[in-house]
Amino acid sequence: MSGEIQGAWFKAILGSMTAASSRFPAHQRTINSMQDETWYDWEEYLRMLGELHAALGDRAVEAIAQRSAMRTLPIARARGFDSVEKIFGDFDAVLRSLVRDLPVADSARTVAFMPLAAELESGSRLPAPLLLGTFRGFLMGFGKIVTEAKMTPRHGLRRYSLKWM
Repeated sequence: MSGEIQGAWFKAILGSMTAASSRFPAHQRTINSMQDETWYDWEEYLRMLGELHAALGDRAVEAIAQRSAMRTLPIARARGFDSVEKIFGDFDAVLRSLVRDLPVADSARTVAFMPLAAELESGSRLPAPLLLGTFRGFLMGFGKIVTEAKMTPRHGLRRYSLKWM
């Protein structure tokens, strides 16, 4: 079974992307009809995300994800992820709170967490710029200044290195 993503998160990310591109009016109508507390198909989210990423490019997707993560931080906080330590100490738990039955391959797990840095690893189908922007946005939402956010391919996975102050 494919997972399901909560409407509030789906709308925050993809709604911002469709607003940035007038080429996807059908996607915008679908997103506008969504309810925050309803769960939607994960595969549909990935499909729409792929189309929007191809149209907008890496930089725009990263910037949109950063803003969206900052705006939706209250959703994570309401679920108990109310500190940098709680979010980046176990990022997989954050994803699983937003995506029911998240496919294992789409997870992003914390490899190491220190007070001013974190390493995460993922083989996710989510675009790397989306994850980088999300990481940045969460950190900035807690008032952190991000000094490094990079992705390095590693053994078929992607390793994300984050540093902040």
